[in-house]
Amino acid sequence: MKIQIFKYKKPHPIIHEIRLVQSDNKTDSLTHFVPPFGNPELLFYINNERQIKNAPCEKGLIKGQYTIAQKIDFKPNYHFLSVSLHPFGLKQLFNLNTSDFTNAVVDIENHPMTTFLLTLFQDKKEIDTSFIEQLAQEISSFPLNPISSVTKHYISAIKEQKDISHSVQGIIKEKGIGLRTLQRKFKKETGLTPKEYLSIIRMNRIEQRLKDKPNVFELISDFDFTDQSHFIREVKQWRNYAPNELIKKKLLLSDQLPMPDFIHF
Repeated sequence: MKIQIFKYKKPHPIIHEIRLVQSDNKTDSLTHFVPPFGNPELLFYINNERQIKNAPCEKGLIKGQYTIAQKIDFKPNYHFLSVSLHPFGLKQLFNLNTSDFTNAVVDIENHPMTTFLLTLFQDKKEIDTSFIEQLAQEISSFPLNPISSVTKHYISAIKEQKDISHSVQGIIKEKGIGLRTLQRKFKKETGLTPKEYLSIIRMNRIEQRLKDKPNVFELISDFDFTDQSHFIREVKQWRNYAPNELIKKKLLLSDQLPMPDFIHF
């Protein structure tokens, strides 16, 4: 498998990053265990051919926020491009009820905006940087729906944390964000509760640490777990497996995916 990740040097108003994924059918596993990332996606199949067996979409899909790990079964020779949006991206672009998209995908042909974007992929067999830039410009040209400042400030506050606490109140207290306002706005704009989003980002940080096989008690301390049982229970809730099973079964993302090539704009 080859992965290229296109990232912006300065924050983009809509796009988190763009990933181009192409299989090497001689060596690639066709089943992947994918955790929640905290970002919705627009996924376009290159050559407009269905590539995920367990997703009934022919040309691509709009993927909402996930609170569960997914088992994804690819067809051989898969080749797709994923536009990862900011956590509030579906609300921002489509003004959707984002809760309807939680743990769900929708056919990319179901919305006029993404149907238009599909025309850019017509007869496209190879993707280069100029095409990525063109796609990003087209997405940026769409009118955007406003997103509340409390949602944006909460996301920024979490990103600023080195080892993220499990306490929503502890994070928002320093930023002067009201809890009730945050709970109401955040769920509406992202499809996740503030607690769910916090847990997803925590688990992603923990997984990055697990690949180096750290001392478990350091993780418990750094991420503010009460004890080892609390740590194992929360990992199993979001990854379906205990930490030692993730490592033993090689289910960490770093075990399943090669090191990507990063391209910065």
